[in-house]
Amino acid sequence: MIDRLNLDPALYPSDLESLKSVFDQLCQESHIQPGSPEAENVASDLVRLFQTGLSDQTCLLIAARARQQDLRRAG
Repeated sequence: MIDRLNLDPALYPSDLESLKSVFDQLCQESHIQPGSPEAENVASDLVRLFQTGLSDQTCLLIAARARQQDLRRAG
């Protein structure tokens, strides 16, 4: 994986594969339809987390799950 500490703004094919894997898992767990506004929010959150340096799939999944829980509580 690319060293995220240099904050390279580019997303590489391996990065996209990791993000897609986490996205697919989150959508399946939460019964979110890809292409829906909720799925777009999940994707945006994942990219934002990734670009701040969180590149490990497990860490992304944990952080995104926590974010979803926070949004459900607030909603």
